[in-house]
Amino acid sequence: MKYLPQDKFGSGHTGYQQQVKEANIKRIFDLVRSGKCKSRAEIVRHMNLSATSVSVLVEELATRKLIDETGPAQTSLPGRRPISLRLNKSAHHLAVFSVKPEGVRFALLSLECRILEDKFFPLDCHTLDEATAGDTYIELFDDILRNQSRRFNPSRAVMIGVCFPGIYIEQDHLFHTETALGFSLTEESIRRFQQRVGLSVFLFNSTRSMAYAEKKYLDTVDPDAPETRNMIFVEIRRGIRCSFITNGDIYPGPFNVSGEIGHFTIDYRGRPCTCGNRGCLERYVNLNAILDDARQGARIAGIEPPETLEALARRYPDEPALLASVQQSAQLLAFGLYSVMCSSGMRRIVLGGGIEVMGDIFLREVYHALCSRTSLIRHVDLTYAQAGPDAEILGVAEHYLDKVFTITM
Repeated sequence: MKYLPQDKFGSGHTGYQQQVKEANIKRIFDLVRSGKCKSRAEIVRHMNLSATSVSVLVEELATRKLIDETGPAQTSLPGRRPISLRLNKSAHHLAVFSVKPEGVRFALLSLECRILEDKFFPLDCHTLDEATAGDTYIELFDDILRNQSRRFNPSRAVMIGVCFPGIYIEQDHLFHTETALGFSLTEESIRRFQQRVGLSVFLFNSTRSMAYAEKKYLDTVDPDAPETRNMIFVEIRRGIRCSFITNGDIYPGPFNVSGEIGHFTIDYRGRPCTCGNRGCLERYVNLNAILDDARQGARIAGIEPPETLEALARRYPDEPALLASVQQSAQLLAFGLYSVMCSSGMRRIVLGGGIEVMGDIFLREVYHALCSRTSLIRHVDLTYAQAGPDAEILGVAEHYLDKVFTITM
């Protein structure tokens, strides 16, 4: 992940008092945005600040059109009723692009992360020239914002988010997407784009975005669940990669490349991988590989091969040849997950990216394969992702607002 602020904001030293003010006003904004506090009195009790300090900060948030005062709140307490506060849902929005091999999804979100506009723009990355593909995508982003979106307004936008299946390589100032999209995007090209639109750009890896959206979803289901603060999210799609949630935030690693578990070797003499290695986990456990292996097993058994992963999911519980193939895929996945769990110490795992279509039987097979190993694996919590099809879009916006967005700085 990489945030590219506009140059006009500068990067000079910020005074201590300004930092304290920003921390307090941002915390108030987060409390109102999350619904935990709905009046000044509740904020005072929650933050242990003076009523005067809270009022000054609330007034500034209202002036910046980030929150609204909506009249006296309902309360059972005696005395004067407090003024109710709520997030201003209409004054600002966030623009997010989700880049896929088959095209670009554009969504406009409110500050409460509700989708206001949602469009898909086909663009087959495999038909593009590698040298100019990055510029083609940026031109599409620009055209969408200027001409295609009905609701985007640069004066109301907080930032532009780009969610992509790749990693940011710090030392090369490069957004590397060659494995999934076949090209790389330079930081300089992104900076030229943000200069044209006049907004800061926040780039986020797809898997990490889905992981953060899942964490936020689980927090709303059970706000007191401590396991959501430390979690492994595994995306199984064209490849397999993971994202670590540690202490409630994404762990990118010192070089921003953590989570590439698809390149764990499970057979050093195995199938060749695009990374140059052999026997990588993702050569055996991705959506296409699971289907291909099941189809091969069906041919050997003399039965009709499934045409799609959905067809495989419907048939394998009742057909022994397909079931055996799926069980083998589950064993291989468990092999990789076991290595990740041993190295990270985490016990909560969420599987997403499309593997959910395989259903509960596949999940149980993976679970039992994990539990059959040594005493290092205890109290495994294995589930499918529940954040829904908008997870990539929501994760970018939510992480930006939680961890990057500032109000006075």
